[in-house]
Amino acid sequence: MHPDTPAFDDVVAAVPLFAPVGEDRRGRVSSTTVAPGGGPPVKVVVDFGSTPEGPDNGPDLEIATRVWEGGDGEDGHGPGERDIRAFCAERDLMERRMRDPLAAQSFALPADAAWSAHDIAVDGADVAFTVLRTSASWVAAGALPGGALVRVFTPAPGPGPDALRRITEAAELAPVHGRG
Repeated sequence: MHPDTPAFDDVVAAVPLFAPVGEDRRGRVSSTTVAPGGGPPVKVVVDFGSTPEGPDNGPDLEIATRVWEGGDGEDGHGPGERDIRAFCAERDLMERRMRDPLAAQSFALPADAAWSAHDIAVDGADVAFTVLRTSASWVAAGALPGGALVRVFTPAPGPGPDALRRITEAAELAPVHGRG
C-alpha cells in the first residue's frame, strides 16, 4: 500500500460506503475522488457484479457516496432537489456516453426520461430518493443526514435495491486489481 493511501477506516470515516441489504457479492471500489490537495476521498463508487477479469460490461449495480460540499442548497440545509437531480443525471449521462460516445443527443436527457420518488431504507431508516428512469438506466439519489449524497445506479429497467446497509469492514470489499 502506498504510504499516502488512506486506510480503510479513514475512508469510511470520511465517506460512508454502502451495499444492498442481502447482497452476497463483495463490492469493488471502482472509483474515488479526492479534493484538490489530497486528503481522504470526497466520493467513492462501489460496484457489484462488475468483472475486472475479462470483458467489463459495467456493473450490475453501483452505489456512489459523495460528501456534500456544495453549500446549503435551496432549503438552507444541504443539497436541494436540483443538486440531487444533477447527481442522477450525471450518472445517466455517463452511461449514455459510454454506449454511444459520438451521439449529439447524449448531452441532454433523452425523451423517455421520467422523474419519480422512491424511499430506500438506509441503515434501517427510510430516506427519500429522487429517481431518474431512462432507456439506459435507473438512477436514484438521496441526501443522508450528516452531509452525504448517495446514488444507486443499475442498467435499465431497474429498479435498484429497496434497502442499503453500511459497509464497515474491508473484507466486505473485493481486493483492487489493476487493469494495466
